[in-house]
Amino acid sequence: MLTKTKKRSEQREVRRGDRISMSYETRDFEVIVIDPDGLGKGKPSVGLGFRMAEKYMGINEPNLSRWLVDEGDTLRGLQLLKLPSGNAFEVIRISGTDGQDYVVVEASNWMDIATDLLVHPGRLGKATKEKLAQFVRWFAVKGFYAEAYANLKGTYNKSDDRALTEWLQARVAGISARKKYTDTLQKAGAKPTDYGKWTDIVYYGLFGFPASRIKQQWDVVSGVDLVARNHIPKSMHLKAIAECEGLVSMLYYPGRDLWDTHQQAIDVILHRYGG
Repeated sequence: MLTKTKKRSEQREVRRGDRISMSYETRDFEVIVIDPDGLGKGKPSVGLGFRMAEKYMGINEPNLSRWLVDEGDTLRGLQLLKLPSGNAFEVIRISGTDGQDYVVVEASNWMDIATDLLVHPGRLGKATKEKLAQFVRWFAVKGFYAEAYANLKGTYNKSDDRALTEWLQARVAGISARKKYTDTLQKAGAKPTDYGKWTDIVYYGLFGFPASRIKQQWDVVSGVDLVARNHIPKSMHLKAIAECEGLVSMLYYPGRDLWDTHQQAIDVILHRYGG
């Protein structure tokens, strides 16, 4: 059940690095704000630290720390958590507004991590796998975010619900499109080490910046003028990227130039979004 909402006039400003203690499904959580506008203006994205993962997923901190690799953007405090399957998830280092430093993973990614580890557990023991299975059964991303918003902002309204739904839908669509896209790159003869180059071509074509720059906008501190003026919700970025990568997969055929295929797909998406 959600926390009782406050009147709109009592809503406080949410900042990157804010920490809240909240209950969800009768369990206590420490939650950190990643981006105050992560899901749209005034709709924050939130993360959980390794201690929460150990407590509710059964993965101890030494294991999690061992999976950390420096293939992310370390200048922005980003690392990757590389699982036994080879799949990787962003890990973000944040200076909290309480003066403490935190290492967090966005909340919905913890669900993907748990599911991935159930399929590819590596050397995880039986007790850990059982706890992972329990976590997948009771943790729901939308419900967790709703409770977090009620605690952070004092309310969870229809606008929040709509933005969260759109973000989750774009996220799921993006995962599916990404798989088809990388399969297409592979068929075209691209090596896995080249995937990043082609991804940047999509980002440059759609937004004028490489993937690292766009992702930086997803994790910026609220109030930076440059970002505030040009802020595009992460859900919109994800939707456009998924559509473009999906279109590349549709347009490509053996022997066709992969660059031309990307340019055609980018032109179509830009026209669709009025670019």
